[in-house]
Amino acid sequence: MIQVNCLVLGLMAENCYVVRNAGSCDCVVIDPGDRYKKIKNYIDENDLNVKGILLTHGHYDHIGQTAALKKDTGADIYIHRLDADKLIDPKKNLSAYSYFKCAPAPADVLLEGGEVLHLAGMDIRIIHTPGHSAGGVSYVIEDSIFCGDTIFKASYGRYDFYDGNLSDLTYSVNTLLSLEGEYKIYPGHDEPTSSSYERAHNPLYKRV
Repeated sequence: MIQVNCLVLGLMAENCYVVRNAGSCDCVVIDPGDRYKKIKNYIDENDLNVKGILLTHGHYDHIGQTAALKKDTGADIYIHRLDADKLIDPKKNLSAYSYFKCAPAPADVLLEGGEVLHLAGMDIRIIHTPGHSAGGVSYVIEDSIFCGDTIFKASYGRYDFYDGNLSDLTYSVNTLLSLEGEYKIYPGHDEPTSSSYERAHNPLYKRV
């Protein structure tokens, strides 16, 4: 059984997740977006070993502290190949238009979708979920989906950025909600939801 801890970071109130097997000190960090001191304090206070930095997409509020976390832990950075350039391009990651400046953090591992990663004693399935961002991915660990800004509770992410696309986003929402069984859904902002709740309430479900 996995343990999920959410750190709400920065002015954008972005959800950074620290995920590990219950009782284990090995973990992965998903979307270290802002307020590095808060991330580092949590890792240090719990004596955690970061085995991977998993990025759902390349917007600044999700990647802002990736370089710092990489420097301190040496953990590999994972992102879909279509969003890899956002890790080094402030215009593409939107930080050029924000209050926040991202240190470049080149990817170590480029994802395609369909892989299964074996990190921190966990099997992590990768699903390519474009729409909010061309290289958006969701990470499926046991009965949990970490979907970035693809799904919010009874809602969905923006698609009006330069590589966003409503058709792709609709397809991605339906892909996640069509997974057999019941999943907890951990979004990039706001509160968690579930696959059953979103099948009943998400406006993009079954509109492919």
